Amino acid sequence: MKNTDVKYLEPHILSFLNNEHAMNTLHDIRRGIERELIRTTPESRISNLPHPEELGSALTHPYITTDFAEAQLELVTPAMTERKTTFDSLASLHHFVATRLPDNEIMWGASMPPELPSDDEIKIAAYGTSNAGLHKVRYREGLANRYGKRMQLISGIHYNFSLPDSFWEILHSHIGSELLLNDFISERYFHLIRNVLRNGWIIPYLFGASPAVDKSYLINQEHALNLLDDETYYLPWATSLRLSNMGYSSNEQSFYPTSFNSKQEYLADLCHALTTPSERYTHLNGDQQLNASVLQLENELYGSIRPKIVSDQLRPLYAMCHHGIQYIELRSLDNNPLLPLGISEDQSYFLDAFLTYNALAPSPELTDSERELIARRQELVATEGRKEGLLLPTLQGDRELKELGLTLLSSMMPVASWLDNVFATEGHKQGIEREQVKFVDSNLTPSAQILTIMKDEKLSYKHVTQKLSEMHFKQHKDVEINEEEMVGLSRLVGESLAKQQRMETLQDMSFDEFIQKKNDLQCDCEIEEVVA
Repeated sequence: MKNTDVKYLEPHILSFLNNEHAMNTLHDIRRGIERELIRTTPESRISNLPHPEELGSALTHPYITTDFAEAQLELVTPAMTERKTTFDSLASLHHFVATRLPDNEIMWGASMPPELPSDDEIKIAAYGTSNAGLHKVRYREGLANRYGKRMQLISGIHYNFSLPDSFWEILHSHIGSELLLNDFISERYFHLIRNVLRNGWIIPYLFGASPAVDKSYLINQEHALNLLDDETYYLPWATSLRLSNMGYSSNEQSFYPTSFNSKQEYLADLCHALTTPSERYTHLNGDQQLNASVLQLENELYGSIRPKIVSDQLRPLYAMCHHGIQYIELRSLDNNPLLPLGISEDQSYFLDAFLTYNALAPSPELTDSERELIARRQELVATEGRKEGLLLPTLQGDRELKELGLTLLSSMMPVASWLDNVFATEGHKQGIEREQVKFVDSNLTPSAQILTIMKDEKLSYKHVTQKLSEMHFKQHKDVEINEEEMVGLSRLVGESLAKQQRMETLQDMSFDEFIQKKNDLQCDCEIEEVVA
C-alpha cells in the first residue's frame, strides 16, 4: 500500500462493510464526553471562590470534578451506547451545576481563558487532606511550575469512543489475524490513532473555535499575534489557538516522542518518559512536583488523541500492559462558545464517521519524518487554516488544504453510509455534507463566525464570550431535566463527600511514603501497582 496521506478503504474492508454480523455489533459503539469549563464572574474574570460543596467532592464525584484550577470544572458523562442519552446526560450535568453555582458565577463557554489575574492569584484545585487528594494537588503544582498556570487554564472537550469487542472479533476473523484477540484490539486502536494523527488537522479546521484570546493570557509572553482591540489578540486566519504552539503544548515532551506504531513501543516510550529525569525540572524541589521525570504521570502526556483503559486498581501504564486498550480519547475539540454544550449531536455523527473510518482505512507505521510533517501541518491549520489557497505539507509535497479536505471527506463516505444503514439515519452522511461546505466557504467555520461577531458588534473576545456564556447559562438553568436524574446527581453529592471524608480518616501511610510508592515505577510492565 502506497504511503499516501489520504487512505481509501481496501477491497477486503469494503466487503467487510457488507457483513451483517459486523453491522449488528455497531449498536454497541460507546461514546462519552468530558467538558472543561471555568467558573467566572460577571466581569469575565476567573472566580476565586472554592469548588461549591453543593456539587460534591471534586476528588470522588464520578461526573462533576475539577481540572487544573479550583475554578476549572470538568463535567464527565458516563460511556453510553445511545447518542441522545449521552447528550441528555451532558445537558443534565450543565443544568445541575448551573442551578447550584453562586448567584454571581457562570460557566465560561470558550476554550481560551477569561481575564486572568497574576499567577499567584490563580488557585490550584484542592482535593482535601487524604493522600490521594494531596497527590493530585502536588501533581498540579508540578504542572504549574513546569508550564505556568495560564496554559493549564485552557479548556477543551474530550470525545471518548470505542467500538465493541464483538465488532473487533468479527474483523479479527475477517482479515485472518494471527494475533490473540486482545492484542488485535489494541493494535487496531493504535492503527486508528495513527490515522487520526494523519487526518486530525481537519478537526481544528472544521470545529476550531479559538481564533482570539484575552490579552491577560499573554502577559510576559513573546508572541506573533495581532491586536484586534485594547483587550484582544488574534490571528486573522486562525482556527484554534488552543491547538497551536502558543496553546496547550510542551516543548520538553517533543524531545521524547512517543511511538504509536504498537502497544509495546508506546508503553516503552511512555515508561522512558516517566522514569527519565529532565534537566529542565531537576532544579525544582520535592514539594514542587511529584518527581523530576519528563512526565510526572501518564496524564501529563500531551497530544490530540490518547489510548485509554478504565482501571481503578492499576495505574494506566500497567493496566494497558496487562489488559490492552479499551477506547480512545479524542482531545482536539475546542469548546465552541456558539453552542450551549460546546459540542452538538450533529458534530458527534461526524466524529463517529471520522473515527470509524480511521479504524478501517490503511494505517502504515509512522516514521519520524512523517511525525514532523504532521506537527507542521497542525500548526499551519491552527494558525492560518482559513487563509485562501493555504498549502499543507504532505508525503507527496504541498497540497491545497481545500483539496486535501474534500478528498478526505469523500474517502469517509462509504463508512458514513454504512453507519447510516446500521442506525437507520442520515446523520452521518449529512454530517459529512455539512462539513464539505466549510471547505467551499471558510466563513462558515466556528472560528470565522466568532471573529465576525467580534468585529460586527465591536466587542472584545472576553465580552463576546461573556455574552454567549450568559445566554447559554440561562438556557442550562431553564431547561427541563428528568427529575429522577437530578435526584441521582443530588445523591452522588452526599456520597462523594462521605467517601472523601472516609479517605481522609483511614490513612494507612504517610504522604511521603505514598509519593515514594507512586514514583516506584518498573518498566518491564510485569509488576502490578495498586493506585487506590
